[in-house]
Amino acid sequence: MDSDLTTASLAAAPLPRDGAQTIHRVAALLREIVAARGQGASLGALAAATGLARPTAHRMLQALVAEQMLAQEVAERTYRPGPLLYELGLAAAPRLDLRALCRPSLERLAEQSGDSAYLTIRSGPDALCLDRCEGGFPIKALPLEIGNRRPLGVGAGALAVLAGLPAAEAEAALAGNAARYPRYRLTETRVREALAQARRDRFSVSTGRFVARYRGVAVPVPLPALRGLPALRGLPAASLSVVAISERLAPPRLERVARLLLREAAALAAILARSALQDAEAIR
Repeated sequence: MDSDLTTASLAAAPLPRDGAQTIHRVAALLREIVAARGQGASLGALAAATGLARPTAHRMLQALVAEQMLAQEVAERTYRPGPLLYELGLAAAPRLDLRALCRPSLERLAEQSGDSAYLTIRSGPDALCLDRCEGGFPIKALPLEIGNRRPLGVGAGALAVLAGLPAAEAEAALAGNAARYPRYRLTETRVREALAQARRDRFSVSTGRFVARYRGVAVPVPLPALRGLPALRGLPAASLSVVAISERLAPPRLERVARLLLREAAALAAILARSALQDAEAIR
């Protein structure tokens, strides 16, 4: 399984030995299978990614297959999402469609920069690529597919999501992901330093450490002040980013792209606020 898609080992955060532990383990398995983007995940890969013993993982996977939350590809010996997950997802759709609301922003960023624009949101300890729009420049920088996950703090978009969190939540995310950062040639200390810099600059920058020749610049979407609106409660922290080959994001162009992102993020926050207010009026 792609290392981008690995969740933190369950051993890193001991869980109580009761029903809650089983729920956490099942959720970890589901995250890994969904992150495989329909390609299927094997028992061995799932056990390694979640820190579960193979017999334990197998029992849980078979129970999920019986409940139609998963489907088993017998010939390939892999598991993929089942029909019940799709049905539950339809019922869980948010009142505001963040992806649809953000799409015009991504299209403008891609058009104005000529490069790839991304929408990233927080998903537990990870940053999830929710949408992408390609620009017109002939050389495409496409390090992420929609649905890819990285630990919060790895890459410009994930670092900007982290920078947009309240201090206590950011601290918890850093501590929880500390054991995962070395897989990305990072340490908790280096991520903390990059986070402090991103907060000072109001934008984050990746330097090709994760994918050679690519550089990204990202900003958080300023959502905290909006979460008092009922329709925005539970809305995940998000970021907008532009990724290009390194030469296209050297100073001073990098700063110009950062200004584009800041302007678009502020406009997006205003759009979300208006949509939430309209939703509240419709309910009355």
